[in-house]
Amino acid sequence: MNFTYRYLIFETLLLCSLIYHSKCHIPSLCKKPSTMTIVDEYNPVVCDAHFDHPYKGSVNNETEYIYVFPINENITLPPRVTVWSRDATPAQPLLVVVTQLKSILSWELPLEAQGDSGVFTYQQISRTLCPDPDQDRSDVVVSLSTRSNLSINFTLWVNITRDFDIELSRTYQKIVVSPSEPRFYRFKFNENVSSALLHVESADAPCMTLSIQNNSCPVYDLEKTVQYRGLWQTVVTKGGIFLRKSEFPEGLFVVFVVHSSNEACHKHRSGGDRNQTKSLQFTLEPSISQWDYIVAVASVLVVFLLIYLSAAFLVCFSMRRPPVAPSLEAQADAAGLPPYYGSSCVTTPTTPVFPNVDSDDSDNLSETDVDMLYEADSSKEILRTKQILFLSDLAQKDPRILSLKSNLYLWNMLTVAVFYALPVVQLVFTYQSVLISSGNQDLCYYNFLCSHRLLFMTDFNHVFSNIGYLLFGLLFLMLTYRRQRLCHSVGSHLGLPYHFGMFYALGVALCMEGVLSACYHLCPNHSNFQFDTSFMYVLSMLSMIKIYQTRHPDITASAYTFFGVLALVIFLGMFGVLNGSPWFYVVFTVAHLLTCFIITAQIYHVGTWKLDFGMFSRFFNTCKNDYSAGGIKRCLTPLYPARMFLLFLANLGNWGLVAMGYYLQLGDFATYMLSIFLANLMMYFIFYIVMKLVVKEEILKAPFVFILLASFFWGAACYFFYHKSISWKLTPAESRAYNQHCEILDFYDKHDIWHFLSAGALFFSFMVLLTLDDDIAEKDRRVISVF
Repeated sequence: MNFTYRYLIFETLLLCSLIYHSKCHIPSLCKKPSTMTIVDEYNPVVCDAHFDHPYKGSVNNETEYIYVFPINENITLPPRVTVWSRDATPAQPLLVVVTQLKSILSWELPLEAQGDSGVFTYQQISRTLCPDPDQDRSDVVVSLSTRSNLSINFTLWVNITRDFDIELSRTYQKIVVSPSEPRFYRFKFNENVSSALLHVESADAPCMTLSIQNNSCPVYDLEKTVQYRGLWQTVVTKGGIFLRKSEFPEGLFVVFVVHSSNEACHKHRSGGDRNQTKSLQFTLEPSISQWDYIVAVASVLVVFLLIYLSAAFLVCFSMRRPPVAPSLEAQADAAGLPPYYGSSCVTTPTTPVFPNVDSDDSDNLSETDVDMLYEADSSKEILRTKQILFLSDLAQKDPRILSLKSNLYLWNMLTVAVFYALPVVQLVFTYQSVLISSGNQDLCYYNFLCSHRLLFMTDFNHVFSNIGYLLFGLLFLMLTYRRQRLCHSVGSHLGLPYHFGMFYALGVALCMEGVLSACYHLCPNHSNFQFDTSFMYVLSMLSMIKIYQTRHPDITASAYTFFGVLALVIFLGMFGVLNGSPWFYVVFTVAHLLTCFIITAQIYHVGTWKLDFGMFSRFFNTCKNDYSAGGIKRCLTPLYPARMFLLFLANLGNWGLVAMGYYLQLGDFATYMLSIFLANLMMYFIFYIVMKLVVKEEILKAPFVFILLASFFWGAACYFFYHKSISWKLTPAESRAYNQHCEILDFYDKHDIWHFLSAGALFFSFMVLLTLDDDIAEKDRRVISVF
């Protein structure tokens, strides 16, 4: 503070003291007191002023105006001081000092502010005085002065702030705020209200900070100080803050401060409007009661209790052991094939394919006991290149080995889940702690219009709604265990090999999706979004592998390969979120389409195709031999036309996903990559179901019902997913434009409904996997088609 400024404050205070303690009478008209002049170069003009009345004057380096506004017992609301001057410049400013018994407020006119496209000046400034109970009856003294040699004309008016105390459920409209004219209002909780929701709306684009501060002075209502105390968030069109009486027992101030620049609110800065004036409206509504919390939580638990009871009923009365299987000859006749057609070896149904071993011997089983996929033995080549394949052709390995390999998925899943979840939990709890201690509501992307606090959780409803994943996952694990017990006595030559380790891994992954999604929703933001999607990658990839493994048991990827690829996928997702540049999208697209080509080759050649440097020479030799045998037509005719056609459609679908991603210019890479996995899973699911019908297999009532339920739940879930309530692709202020009020029980919003529906959709999809092939459970593998 420079000498001139300190001198003005000292002069004003001393002058006020002389006025009130010398029992001088202040005339109603402004005059120059001869006995109260402190310094010869100043000629202060003291005026007895009144509220809601404009005062005009002119000051220079020899003249100062002092206006005294008396406060009587009828005035209980704080005054608002407004000063306007067209003559004041940044080089020759008008100095304004407002004093009360225990406070001083001062500023210079005009106000210089750095906007998006330059420095702007505001010729009018308005400030509301803090209503300190200790100085409610002290008069307000406004001093205007300048060091300019030229006279500066000004207009002053001081009015009592109307509607300063906020009433619940009342909408306050047409509140005009600008960088030079901040506003704040007061609210005190009554005995019947313990929490409230503040909702702010505006149709104007300027960036604004909404702040909640304790009912104490001073009030920080400037752009550079508004974040010093209390809760705050940036706002463009919508804003909302959940307020609790326990945090503000003496009441609070609701502060509105418009920024001079839009940089804090908009991701892409634009040439700012010179007029950063914002018109807004706000409402303070009572929040839901503790009883509403209990009803909302209990309702969900009751629904899941009914689901569990229904599942128990169906298990007890519907899941009965199927009848004894017909003979192989009868099955072959039904399929229109000679007995043992398509089988690589002729064995009677009662003869076990593999010898019995003791438990000690089973512990020594390893993958070296059987052929590896990359060993291109002549017998394997003959089996896998037949035009008509049966399950017995691809089930040559010891089923105990395959069962152990399947169980590795479960144990690896548990290990990955624990080591992935622990740092995630620690990180999000740190986010929550920083949010509470700093008051910065921009740290987390909440739907502030439907965000209910409980204990340490700012957004309890979005955390709790993930319980669906956990409960559906546990239910699927129990049903899988029940199915495994029923299938113990089924012969190794009948039906499909279930490999329950993969089903258990799916159940654990579904539970972990709920845990990590709940962790993400403790403080959702751009940095931790991958926590919400990581196990969705796991679920989609593992489901595709399970579908393929169902009829290709010998050529399923190992658990180590699966989790290695999964680690690469999660790394790509993280890199895409942190640095989703156009070049990265190009590289990812090339890798995506190349992966599609490799998988296509593997599926088309049933695992006999190798990715190495010799593949080009093998491809050339194959084309050469085909051309020698039948000309160009033989080269262009696929060995497996149906398989080629379906794979072509799948690749066409992936090309469509790439085109859609570039057309929509998706900035959300994690969601884009997840959509690729889910779309491929859906295509593979449809392909499998269609092929079952093509080979004249049945779809029983139970899987048919599960297919209908899964389709309904997925359709409804996608509807609510795309009607989002936040978007971390944008800034926090822009994201709040998507905020929505609660939809169900005044507690759950559209994203909560997405959680419930998507959990059900995943569960019913897994039940389709578990039951889809029940129609061939007692069918000999030598007549089960491979596709």
